[in-house]
Amino acid sequence: MTRISIHWFRNGLRLHDNPSLSKAVNTSQYLIPLYIIDSEHPFAISHERRAGIARANFNLEALRDLDINIQACDKEKKGKNGSNGSRLIVMQGKPHEILPSLISKYNVTDLFYERDVASPVLERDIRTIEACGSTEAKVHCMDTHTLHSMEKYVSKCPKNVAPASYGTFCKIFNSMKGSIVKEVETVSTLPDLPPNLLSNMVVEKVETCVPTLEDLQYDSKTLSSTLPFPGGEKEALDRLSRMMKRTKWIASFEKPKTSPNALSCDTTGLSPYVKHGCISPRTFYNALQAVYESVDGKHSQPPVSLHGQLLWREYNYLKSYTTPNFDLMEGNPVARQIPWDDDPQLVQQWKNGQTGYPYIDAIMTQLKTEGWIHHLARHSVACFLTRGDLWQSWEKGAEVFEEELLDADWSLNNFNWQWLSCTAHFYQYFRCYSPVAFGKKTDKHGEYIKKWIPALRKFPTKYIYEPWMAPLEVQRTCGVMIGKDYPAPVVDHKSVSKANMGRMKEAYDAAKAGDSVVAPKTAVAPKRSSAPKRKANSMKSFVTVTKRKKSS
Repeated sequence: MTRISIHWFRNGLRLHDNPSLSKAVNTSQYLIPLYIIDSEHPFAISHERRAGIARANFNLEALRDLDINIQACDKEKKGKNGSNGSRLIVMQGKPHEILPSLISKYNVTDLFYERDVASPVLERDIRTIEACGSTEAKVHCMDTHTLHSMEKYVSKCPKNVAPASYGTFCKIFNSMKGSIVKEVETVSTLPDLPPNLLSNMVVEKVETCVPTLEDLQYDSKTLSSTLPFPGGEKEALDRLSRMMKRTKWIASFEKPKTSPNALSCDTTGLSPYVKHGCISPRTFYNALQAVYESVDGKHSQPPVSLHGQLLWREYNYLKSYTTPNFDLMEGNPVARQIPWDDDPQLVQQWKNGQTGYPYIDAIMTQLKTEGWIHHLARHSVACFLTRGDLWQSWEKGAEVFEEELLDADWSLNNFNWQWLSCTAHFYQYFRCYSPVAFGKKTDKHGEYIKKWIPALRKFPTKYIYEPWMAPLEVQRTCGVMIGKDYPAPVVDHKSVSKANMGRMKEAYDAAKAGDSVVAPKTAVAPKRSSAPKRKANSMKSFVTVTKRKKSS
């Protein structure tokens, strides 16, 4: 029987260390490298959302890079002995509609892909695999987006629940460290596309090339011309190579000591590439290990080291994997039930960088423009939106970050918003980021603010973090009147942060007493999603689907 396979790309946009792709290549006579874009909700993680333009652009660049790399593999053999070579096939639509159709039309025998354990994605995957139930194709899922599979971690956890602390997780990881699977060889050649596939799609007027931003209803004119993170495997590996040459910097790296308001990226900048699988987590981990060994083990340690950052990612994945309704407050067993206010206007002002606090607004402007901000900058704006100042739900903030961040990752995003809002994982709510003092620690002259809020470039250093304190004459001289040309502060930080600490204490006391969540004191009750509550992830339901496919 002729083995005709589909490799369904989602994350894992690379040819190096890609076990799912390697298995498809090594067991197939014909192969369709496929990526599917839901044109209504392009590059969505959660249901019915759209990626912001910067993240959409990153994905499209990564796909173009992948297509170039695939075609380069077969450049020499194309046209010889009737070979039609290979290329990335990009189709627009719903996976649960496109895959069964392709499988049936081209007699596909095998479907390969890398599993994504984010609950919304897993839900869509189950629907897709069930839709393929009428076909004869076997399904091959591989857990290679993390250093170990989630089920392997779960087997080490008491009661199959992630540990409550990162330190305990590290002990679990260290007990398994020697069992990290070796990287597989880079794919250097791919089987041909099935005969007539491209010609059939031309006749049927089916687009198979990487679309443009305009094709997906984005306005490319709003995209920054100076984005610092080009998408794709080539850039990922080049960046990794450059970073690993900075041996001393890598060995001594401590993330809290990097600057949240540096004018250029003050970390490795690899997070977007790890998230989208442009670089393998094993490749990154092993490259760091090689540097650590080269300095005789004299290097920083988790949690602040670069290895510690990768382990933090693993821990966040595991926590989300074993926690029901991880992206919600209600129905989430690890989340404190806090009576957040619901003020869409405040959320919008925060999102658009119009809070009147230049440090906060500069961060949100950078996020909107580049799709990336430093992790301590994320801490500042998250605290400001939630427990620090605006008292809005962390769910609202997580939604904005998921839309805008290049490295938007469902598990890490929701975990960190819970942490920074003191909803879960971290409970020292009396430690609050000041929207004025914190930025001054690493940028006392406000150069970061001047870069991202040009209107304030002429403001003296004395007032750059608090322009509302500037005398009217200074405002006139600078050409910016506060409240007219730049917003006045939406809240008074000193008073509202103190009041919010009191509200947090009430919520914590209610939790200790076993009381249910109290109603918000102001505004209206937060709107809840109409989507059904989710259970903790388990491969049982997924395995049931795939086993049924394999036995058919």
